[in-house]
Amino acid sequence: MIKNLLRFLFLAIFITSAAACNKDKGSATASDVYTVNDVQKISLVQKDAGFTIKLPHTLPKDYKFQSVIYNPDQQGITVQYVWNDDDFSGEMLFLTQQLINPQISYANNANVEDVLLGNLWAKFVQGSEENGVWQNEAPVYWLRWEAHGYYFTLIFNGNESSSKGWISKEQLVKLAEQLLW
Repeated sequence: MIKNLLRFLFLAIFITSAAACNKDKGSATASDVYTVNDVQKISLVQKDAGFTIKLPHTLPKDYKFQSVIYNPDQQGITVQYVWNDDDFSGEMLFLTQQLINPQISYANNANVEDVLLGNLWAKFVQGSEENGVWQNEAPVYWLRWEAHGYYFTLIFNGNESSSKGWISKEQLVKLAEQLLW
């Protein structure tokens, strides 16, 4: 049940934010929110965003690019990767890079952990909000940091730690370290 709810929540967020237009049809301007589903067209998003998009050099095994969303209001992008299994078990990665500070505040009962990325400190949190209540056990893992004037958020959404698509906290940190320069 939680798996389906989380899947619906993430898909609804991305569908809603991308509903303004579809960049592949060429109808967008730099002030529109849009989604690109072709990894070869990331340069279009990069041009509109006005900054070089940082992407990991390598992904965890069997993860593949799904889409990139450009959001001019946040001066940022979100790249989505999915675990490439036959029955879509729900493992997804989201990487957000933006110029505007997202002003994140954590719930009082959230377990926030400081982790080191190279020589930068980041915040690691497990959980998500459901009906205004923070759920520490929710299978959503957040890693947030700031570097060179950019704000990064790396989110892993997974359901079963026994899944072949599972990404541990240590693997998430190693993935984030690829984005440092």
